[in-house]
Amino acid sequence: MGTETRTCRISLLGCWRLHDGERPVSVGSREERVTALLALRGPQTRIAIAGTLWPDSTESRARANLRTSLQRLRGIGGGLVATTRTALALSSNVTVDVWDLADCLDHVERGRVVSAVQAPEVLAALEGPDLLPGWYDDWVLFERERLHHRRIRALDKLGRDLLDGGQLALAVRVAEEALALEPLLESSATLLVRAHLAAGNHSAAVSEYDRYRQRLVKELGITPGRTLTELMSAYPRATLTSRILRNAAPASRSH
Repeated sequence: MGTETRTCRISLLGCWRLHDGERPVSVGSREERVTALLALRGPQTRIAIAGTLWPDSTESRARANLRTSLQRLRGIGGGLVATTRTALALSSNVTVDVWDLADCLDHVERGRVVSAVQAPEVLAALEGPDLLPGWYDDWVLFERERLHHRRIRALDKLGRDLLDGGQLALAVRVAEEALALEPLLESSATLLVRAHLAAGNHSAAVSEYDRYRQRLVKELGITPGRTLTELMSAYPRATLTSRILRNAAPASRSH
């Protein structure tokens, strides 16, 4: 009989966690960062890892820190890190939650159809927790920001697809999540207004327009762009039109 290989699971969304099979494993902060870097950036040379994780140390000290971390990781899950003389990578028995999210993002970004059954699961993945909150290393900040923007683009794309497919309630939810991530993003505000209008919820559309306009005025001193304003103006109901015209006035009044 062959030896059974245990699967290790690294989680980076919300906080760093490691499970060796079903068993949670605790390691030091250095070891957490070694595994997180390999999970986010793939195979790396030893020199690159040491320089990234210990930029203020001498090269010899950084290399020594890396050797110590690898020794402490040895034996977890039958070998958490695969090593060669010059490079490191996570072993083939390791899975990472960020990889699953990246697959989901790729699926949406490539325009693959998301069915009504799949949409809630996809949305749950896109609106999940942030990457390694509380970590302020430069490389983490870069990866967190990159993932943040990918999520917003995917939410916008998913929302448009849901709206075009007539899944209006889900389109509203997706647009609301995109705005929660980036409150000043006009494409998401436009998507939310369009979804409400398509569902016949004109008062909700006006309310969202008002809230978005007030955020823009407060944060940037500008009003919504032409596309969003014309979208609202295309619904010439008496009460709706009067509110649009009133709110489109210069933003000198207080709110």
